[in-house]
Amino acid sequence: MALHTLIPYPGLSRDIGLLFSGMEEVRGQVRDAVISLNEQQIGRPAFLGAHPIGALVLHIGEAEWWWLQCIVLGNKIDDTVRSMACWDVLEDPEGFAKRGYTAEFCLNEIQKIRQQTRELLLTWTDADLEKTYNIQKQDGLHEHTLRWILHHLIDHESQHKGQILMLKRIW
Repeated sequence: MALHTLIPYPGLSRDIGLLFSGMEEVRGQVRDAVISLNEQQIGRPAFLGAHPIGALVLHIGEAEWWWLQCIVLGNKIDDTVRSMACWDVLEDPEGFAKRGYTAEFCLNEIQKIRQQTRELLLTWTDADLEKTYNIQKQDGLHEHTLRWILHHLIDHESQHKGQILMLKRIW
C-alpha cells in the first residue's frame, strides 16, 4: 500500500514547511499538466471567453507575488512590477498569444516567484503564521493570518489547476 503524506519542506519550520510542501505538490501538478503543451495551447484561448492556459499559469505566480510581496511585506506596485510577465496577465486574453510565451517560459517565471517565496519563508518561524495582515476592500477591512494566506495560495493554485486541466481537455 502506498503512503501519501506531506513532510515539512527542508529548512523551514514545521508548520510553514508543511504548508510550503502543499504548495510544491500542487505546483508539480500544474507543471506536469502544462509542460508538454505547444505554443498555441499555451497562448490562445481554447474557446471564446476563456483565458489562455499560459495566462492562467502566470496568474498563479502573480497572485503568489502579490500576497507575499505586497500584502505581507508591504511592497508597492511600480513600473518594474507592472513589467513582469505575469502582471495583469488575465486582462487581455486575446492579446496574450502575441507574446509568444512557451510553457517552459511560463513555468520558469512562476518558479522565480516561488524561489522568492521560499527565501522569504526561510526567515520565519511557526509563530509568524499567526501574524495578521490587513487589506482594505470595498466591503471593509479584511484581516488575514499568514497561515490563511499560505493556505489560500494552495487553494487558488488548485482551482486554477482544475481550470487548466479542463482547458487542456478541450484542446
